[in-house]
Amino acid sequence: MFKTFQKHILVLAVLAAGLSTGSAADKSERLAGKQVEGYLQGNTVYIDVLPGDGAFGKGGLSPFYYGHDGTFAADLPARKITGTWKLSADSSYCIDVVEAGRTFCTNVYKKGSGIEHHSVGLGRLMGSVVRIVPGNDADL
Repeated sequence: MFKTFQKHILVLAVLAAGLSTGSAADKSERLAGKQVEGYLQGNTVYIDVLPGDGAFGKGGLSPFYYGHDGTFAADLPARKITGTWKLSADSSYCIDVVEAGRTFCTNVYKKGSGIEHHSVGLGRLMGSVVRIVPGNDADL
């Protein structure tokens, strides 16, 4: 229980740090290392994904689960995906997707009062975070 409390404090600290660093709504800060780990690890992150090719389909609200043990699962608009996730030196984090047989890397940005996920390979916004829930909230 104390560890869960600590994680909530870390997530709030990451969000507060982002809010206090810029006054302009369009200013963004790339999150890395412990910031990303504290925000993702053990949480279900609900992202409003933009329409796109493959699993992104027509877009919409999708849960992404990042396990403490490195497991990953998401229920995207077109299909579910599973794999593993890890922090990266070149990007915020990467996921190895079993169904695709390849790795996808993502940069996470704190922008204004929100958080955005940008695909490194596609070089575009993947979606914006709507909410963060501790644990595997969507039972992925």
